Amino acid sequence: MTQSAVRSSVKLDPGTAWSVLTDAPLKGMTLAREAGSVFAWDEANQLYRIDARGQFQSVAKAPGKILHGSVSDDGSLVAFVGEGSRLWLLDGDFELIHDRAVIAEPLSLAIDPHGRYVAVGSKMNVVQFYSRHAKLAGKFATRQPLSSLVFIPDQPFLVGIGAYGSIAGIQLSERGSNGSLDGEIVWYEALMSSTGRLATTGDGQMILISCFTHGIQRYDLEGRSEGAYHLGGSAGHAVPDFAGRTIAVTTLEGELAILSGAGNVRWRTTLNRPAMALETDALGRYLVYGQSTGEIVRVDFQSNGQTASPTTSTSKPSASRSRAGTASVRVPNWTAEVVAHEDQAEFAVVAVCDDPGRIGVITHQNKLEIFTTDGKRLGQAPEIDGVGRIVRTSAGWMAAATDRRIVLCDLRKNQAQRLDLNLCELTHLAIQPDTYGLAIVQERDRLGRTTLAGRWVWKSELSSPVEDLAIHPDGFTAVTTEDGLLRIFDPAGAPAGEFRGPPSDPAFLIAAPEGSPVSWLTLARRSQVLRGHDRNGRAVWESPVPWEAWQFQAVGTSAVAVAPDGRVMSYDSSGHALAQGRGEGVPDAFCLGPKGEPVRVSRQGVHLICTDLSGGVAWRAVADGTLGPLATGQRGVAVLIGKSLAWFNGEPAK
Repeated sequence: MTQSAVRSSVKLDPGTAWSVLTDAPLKGMTLAREAGSVFAWDEANQLYRIDARGQFQSVAKAPGKILHGSVSDDGSLVAFVGEGSRLWLLDGDFELIHDRAVIAEPLSLAIDPHGRYVAVGSKMNVVQFYSRHAKLAGKFATRQPLSSLVFIPDQPFLVGIGAYGSIAGIQLSERGSNGSLDGEIVWYEALMSSTGRLATTGDGQMILISCFTHGIQRYDLEGRSEGAYHLGGSAGHAVPDFAGRTIAVTTLEGELAILSGAGNVRWRTTLNRPAMALETDALGRYLVYGQSTGEIVRVDFQSNGQTASPTTSTSKPSASRSRAGTASVRVPNWTAEVVAHEDQAEFAVVAVCDDPGRIGVITHQNKLEIFTTDGKRLGQAPEIDGVGRIVRTSAGWMAAATDRRIVLCDLRKNQAQRLDLNLCELTHLAIQPDTYGLAIVQERDRLGRTTLAGRWVWKSELSSPVEDLAIHPDGFTAVTTEDGLLRIFDPAGAPAGEFRGPPSDPAFLIAAPEGSPVSWLTLARRSQVLRGHDRNGRAVWESPVPWEAWQFQAVGTSAVAVAPDGRVMSYDSSGHALAQGRGEGVPDAFCLGPKGEPVRVSRQGVHLICTDLSGGVAWRAVADGTLGPLATGQRGVAVLIGKSLAWFNGEPAK
């Protein structure tokens, strides 16, 4: 192999210079090499500029959902490609300069080091150029979609790697005096591997492609293969400094290494989690890596014998519109082991009661176990036989059920009893023990009301299977059925009214909060209509919902509808929209925030994230085990992590 870099004889003594955390899980990161600033964006589409000392310089909200990002070397121009094929050009303080449409299905993005041109690659086998003023400056076709693009700083040259394993060199030339740019593919090589990170030196004579188990493939500017570096793991990122004297490498197994230009390992360590982003200083003085947890760490190659331990920066951005550091990364207030093996946690059900503060969890043993919010075990309820697990709460009470049995816990007295009921395929359960008792649906078409002693107050056989069940504080019971009906029963079980919707559109159903002008709220999914009904089922008002809903639930005095892609809208009991937003995926649960507003709690990989409906992160936690079932209440969030039940106290009002 021809080596263009000379191995340094200086012994490395790396040490952590600083570590900061983003509000949400990290989504992308890059380094403006001349400015020395780190630019990052997270899953909540929050933007960060961090200076060389680890201080937040600017933080802002992106115009929309980010797909790809890039920055010029001086940090003066930032480009993002967003959802809906939008190109956003921002200045170094994240002020939006231009917003325009780009080619459909964008796949890659790059800014030339001087900030004059932006290249956008597409799944349509086309790369388009735009000027820094967002004017279309040219385009060229490619043999296959380019998943990564890099401008060579010292040459009018662009390098790209194909989404299906190839590398191409593109000669660039300006056309005319209007700033147009032409691209011509001058060499092309097929690779026998999938590709990860693409990075080059300043002169382009060292082009590195991280090819996972096939190592780090090296090419020169003429497209000649110069061999490969192998570290023994799956190389995900390999980034040289500007001159190619030093190469930083991370692997999918979590290794971080520093290589000489000849490929010799000069230093290596193991990270607690694999890095998902890596950058190297142009002069080879330090590297910066980012982890999916949101941690961004700078490692100086020479620490003068004083290796600093990672610390979280407490710096706040100076811009008044910024909000970095307001979200906290939390650890559980307490944990308690509830299953013997982690795979048993997957089938557990968790519930939270706010009055009094209790957490209930039922596992494969079918014994409901109760905890206080400070982690004290209060004991287990009697075992219930059967299959399936349902847990319901009401003020002062918690009930657990299988398809055959129900156990009821008086949380104020810390007493539990099995109800003397012989059930057959219980499918729906609602409880209000203090004023109503229990509402039960068996085999989806037999509805009944029972006392706490297990005595039936009334039963009714329905002509269509039940979709949803709700009870009102005044003793009325409502069900929606698969034939589109809302049916109401009075406290004695006599029919009290109905509302007929489209026969093929069974509706979600919840009881309206006390004091509302209506008694019931229904949401027809396909028809996308939210309705408020009086006690007898008559529709009092209707409100359109902009998409087909996947979930519908009461959160305090609000009703929250959720789309399959995570879009959320909240409504008051008069049908007026209160708030809307969009998150990453469907939220797992909702609860009331410190000011009485609905907040969403979601599991995203190793992250447990609490956000407002607009996606602003209130807090998050990084789990050290598999995140399992969870439940929420105004007092906090309960979730299974590995074999243990973990509790996070609710945030106090500020």
